[in-house]
Amino acid sequence: MQARLTAFVPDSAAITRSLSPGERLRIGRGDDCELLLAHPSVSRLHAELVVSGDRWRLTDLRSKNGSFVEGAQVASTLLESSCWLRFGDVHCEFAALDAAAVEAEARRWHERHGAATAHTVRLDTIAHGGDPEAAPGQALLEASLRAVAELAGCSRGFLLIDEHGRYRVRAALALDPAQMVGREFAGSLGAVTRAIEQRRAIVFNDIGGDAWPGARASVVEGGLRTLVCLPLLDGDRVLGAIYADRREAGPPLTTLDLELLEAFADRTALWLSAHRASDALAARSPAPVDWDRILAGPVVQTG
Repeated sequence: MQARLTAFVPDSAAITRSLSPGERLRIGRGDDCELLLAHPSVSRLHAELVVSGDRWRLTDLRSKNGSFVEGAQVASTLLESSCWLRFGDVHCEFAALDAAAVEAEARRWHERHGAATAHTVRLDTIAHGGDPEAAPGQALLEASLRAVAELAGCSRGFLLIDEHGRYRVRAALALDPAQMVGREFAGSLGAVTRAIEQRRAIVFNDIGGDAWPGARASVVEGGLRTLVCLPLLDGDRVLGAIYADRREAGPPLTTLDLELLEAFADRTALWLSAHRASDALAARSPAPVDWDRILAGPVVQTG
């Protein structure tokens, strides 16, 4: 029977692996593992999944921090059709898939790739809509933010642009940047700060249980189910960032989702750089909200 394993590595997009009968999936921190979990709590060769009859068997490979099924430590056990696993501090969702579920997943990915292509075409159309030397303007920024939010399955967000060394909010979706202070936004603002400082995407997926080590308590307290922040990069220079989140339940953001989002963010950064958007928008957009002022809120924490 086919199955799917979804690993929720802290501060990263979820990693999904499809499992087919006859396949062996080695799980660990080593480069030779089929499921690589780059987390210090995971052993180099931690555990493996193999088919046993018509079910999947999990075997711990003498890992340092143990393998767990539904919270109970195991040495070797047959898995139910749906259950939660844990390797060290990394939670994983195991699900057996019938033919209909496999077909539905394939259809979902086809639709998502189609949506990403349509958003890219729209962005190119906006960028080329007028004078090739003119700045793309507010329409480009708003379209970029809406596209990232839709592709991530999120309902709100904002877009930052670097203007002469200061970040300013140039587009917002279902959020008032001037009101982004208080504990409920602390995790969100911290995620944006880290994405800019580390020049990498920051992702949070709430798995519906206790926060695993490394998850920000302020994100959980804010009631967020999914969070993503993508830096907009021109080489080593950070042009800005796109942030999106949701409070509603939904599928986790996976590494495959993140590939689509990062490709779109790269496209946005390309147009921002080509049209010198930071300088042009600074001259024509009204009263942007300064990012430093948002971070200076009385209870906002970035660490």
